Amino acid sequence: MKYALTYADVRRVKRLAKQLKATAPELPHAQRLDKAAVELCGARNFHELNRWFDRFINQHVYTPDGPNSVSHCLFCDYRFAADYKPDHKSHRDVHERLLEAEDKLGYRPGTYTERERMKQEGYEQMRREENEADRVDGLLMITRSWFDRSLHSAVMDGYWTKHPTFDAYVAMMIPHLETMDSVMAATLAARFGRTPGMISKGQTYWSPR
Repeated sequence: MKYALTYADVRRVKRLAKQLKATAPELPHAQRLDKAAVELCGARNFHELNRWFDRFINQHVYTPDGPNSVSHCLFCDYRFAADYKPDHKSHRDVHERLLEAEDKLGYRPGTYTERERMKQEGYEQMRREENEADRVDGLLMITRSWFDRSLHSAVMDGYWTKHPTFDAYVAMMIPHLETMDSVMAATLAARFGRTPGMISKGQTYWSPR
């Protein structure tokens, strides 16, 4: 491979293959994919491009030693049986969903471990810091962890294009934050606004109505 393949490269190849239907209608779709892979990425065919993309995806996968080990993708947070081929296909599907969202949004929601770390640090900052602004930032970190979990769920369920931005999400969560600390919640409401009724009471997930 001449360069590091990205999700954007694969999308460009697929887009060109669709365009080739107009200029080379005699070619079946598989051959149009091959032609696009050669022209844009220098691959011998689309199958080779797919293998390059698999390597790109699997660079994030950690598989511990030992029989019956469970692989864990540190990018998309998917866990799967290392020796079970259908699981590898499922992983690629999940991984591509996150890649597509990241490509369009310029942002990837944190993994479970990243979200839990962010939430813990936020609670500690709220308790530890004496400066009010720093404590508010701690509450905002907690809210960010909830936002990432909500967005990740939206990506997995296919409605991420409708998910609110972080700023809009904070405004929706103000009623919940008021139950945690009314003074700090008022500070965040002054910054982000207050949009009640968009997220069910006691919940942190946003979903389309």
